[in-house]
Parts: sequence; C-alpha cells; structure tokens
Amino acid sequence: MIFACPHCRGRLSQQAAELRCAACNLAYPLSDGIADFAGGAYYDHFTGQEELTEEHRRGLEAEVAGSRWRIERFYAPKLTRGTRILDCGCGNGVSVDVLNELGFDAWGIDLSALRKWQWRERAQRDRLAVASALRLPFPDGFFDTVISSGVIEHIGVAEMGGAAYTVTPLPDRDALRTTFMSELLRVTKPGGTVYLDFPNGAFPIDFWHSSVGGSARWHRGDEGFLPTFANVRGYIREPVQLRALSPRERFAYKQVGRHWYGRLFAWPMTAWFAMLSFPPFRFLARSAMNPYLVIEIKR
Repeated sequence: MIFACPHCRGRLSQQAAELRCAACNLAYPLSDGIADFAGGAYYDHFTGQEELTEEHRRGLEAEVAGSRWRIERFYAPKLTRGTRILDCGCGNGVSVDVLNELGFDAWGIDLSALRKWQWRERAQRDRLAVASALRLPFPDGFFDTVISSGVIEHIGVAEMGGAAYTVTPLPDRDALRTTFMSELLRVTKPGGTVYLDFPNGAFPIDFWHSSVGGSARWHRGDEGFLPTFANVRGYIREPVQLRALSPRERFAYKQVGRHWYGRLFAWPMTAWFAMLSFPPFRFLARSAMNPYLVIEIKR
C-alpha cells in the first residue's frame, strides 16, 4: 500500500471497500478501485446525474487532447523513464494513463467529485486518489518528480462562474499557498523536482479563466488571483533552486483557437515561446512578457 493517511501520515491497510489507518483509526472509502480521502469536502458538486451544458461538454472533450499534449509534448521529454511521478491536480486523469504508457511510475490526485466520476474510464484508476493538495496522501520523499498544472492559482481564492467570471482572494490565501508548496516539496525526494505551470499574474491578459473557454480576460496586477514568479518564490520556506522555463510546446491552442485572436496570434506566440528557450532570452520567461509561467523547482 503506497498511500499514507493524509491526517497523521500513518500506514494504511485495505479492509473490504476501504483503507484504514492503524494510527488514528480513520477510514477512507474505495470505489471502482479509486481511493477517496476528501471526506466529502470536494471543491465541486457532482453526482453523475447532472445535465452538463454544451460548453462544459466541449471543454471536457478538449481537455483529453490537452492532457495528452501536455505530457507527451512538454513534460515527458524532461523526465527520466522509470521514475516515480505525481500529477497533483491531474483533472481527468488522462495524464496518469499516458505517463504509465510511456514507462513512468505515475500517480495522480484531484479534489473533485466530477473527476472521480470521470476516472471510472481510466486504465490506471487504482493510481488515482481524491485528495486535497494541502494534505497529500503519500509518505515523505516518495516522488522523484511532482507536476502541478493550473492548480496554485485556485488555492486561497473564491471563484464564481456563470455569465461573468469573478474571483476574490481569501484572507488566508498566502498561508494556504505556502502550505500547498510545502506539501509538494514534502513528497518530493531530496534532489527531486517540482514543476508548476499556470497563467502569469504579471501578464495583463488571462486566456485560461473565463465564462467561455479560451476567451481573453483582462485583469489587474493586484487582482490577487494569478501568482507571479516572485509570489511563488515567497511561498517556499526551504532552500530550493527556482527557474522559469519557456512554455514552448506546452499548448496546442485548441481552446483559444476558437476565437479570432487565438488563430491570429498562435504562430507569433509559438515563435515567441521558442525564443524564450534560447539562453540570451531565458530571463524573460519569468517576466510580464510571458503569459504563462512554467517554474522548475529543485529540492
């Protein structure tokens, strides 16, 4: 049993349709081979009976291709085959299937009732767990690499969808984000690597969070939602090495390509991201001239 109790980090044993901690006697349900450590505290509400909107269905379908692209084109070439990897905030779980297909020892977590429902279709669903990124159900130093895509910005804020997307920072936002970073580093081996990627708060346009997928959302620098490179460095409480990478090959531009400006700027942005990967221009990857941050953190 590789999972650990997220509350006391004690060892778990499987008993019928649950995992039980011998140290604190807490039990966690197993359903369809999927462990659930959420205690019912999901970030969404989904039972499988809801009627999904056409926009929502379109977004979920686009995610599948995006998940494969993210791993196959961007992350897999950076990783060593056979190493143990966590995708923290793995969404639909496709990334875990793809990583294992490519020869990695991969696991994933997400705190979503919808995702748990989706995971029934995954080949590696026994390697997926419903859990909070603030209390990961894994032992210390368990992973060689941790990947977390599009997660940190959602921690410590209240978001409202619908016709107009709004977001409000919570009073404990920074404390929660500091805990998040501590957990990612806790489960990473000394000498291991954490990769964070998310829209850059220093860039004035957000193409990833809006009422319609891929649409442009203008935001202020003091909005309190999207972090910057400096913000992430401030959330880390142990000695690490940080560097910003170019997001070259990170995107297939499917969502933003539904809009005229996405089609117009896809090639220029591809060329810009390629330039950011060359040594003389790498410092710009952490700046306000880069719309999407990819941060490599070495323990």
